[in-house]
Amino acid sequence: MKRILVFIAVALFAQSGFAQQTEDIVITPGVGVNKLKLGMSIDDALAALEGTPTWHSYTDQLSAFASDGTRIDSVMQFVLGFDTCARYDNTLPANMPVFGLYFKKNKLNFITVTSYSATDEHLKAVKINNGIRFHDAMADCTEKLSKHDYLTIGYGDYSGDHYYYTLGLEMVYDEEKLTAIGIFPVTTQFKKLIAEKSKKLLDEASGYGPDSEK
Repeated sequence: MKRILVFIAVALFAQSGFAQQTEDIVITPGVGVNKLKLGMSIDDALAALEGTPTWHSYTDQLSAFASDGTRIDSVMQFVLGFDTCARYDNTLPANMPVFGLYFKKNKLNFITVTSYSATDEHLKAVKINNGIRFHDAMADCTEKLSKHDYLTIGYGDYSGDHYYYTLGLEMVYDEEKLTAIGIFPVTTQFKKLIAEKSKKLLDEASGYGPDSEK
């Protein structure tokens, strides 16, 4: 399945005696999730989350994405560009299941929200502002979003990664169920940007492919 989204299960809320109702965790495409917003500085973004991330460089992420054969020139984070990435590799933030934050020039431009290792409370609380929730069927999601154009990004035989570039929304499916959601700025020129940046990105990734010795 999609690179990097393999986690150690966490029981943070059970351990801390969490009992009250979890507030809705609402994803607004092209904007953010609850108080975490695109465009925030690194300090402000981290302050919006209750957790400690691991930092990764551009090269780290290039290697991680390219090593399983992903076409880097079609991945939104690389098309938009970023300088650094904060990932919650071992334990997700206590207040929302955010896995990855990508920053360019100290501004947040991509957020990954995941269902993997999220608590039951978070799984029930996370929703897109149109009502779509984690583990909804891919067919139902694509029907609900049918008025919006998207690009399908494939990895080998996998084709469950959809970029709704006019919304600022990535939908990632595993076994036909929604398992991860990406949030990024509305990018109406996504196809044009792919064409413009393809050669450079593929050249950068060429040494990190599955057949590379790196």
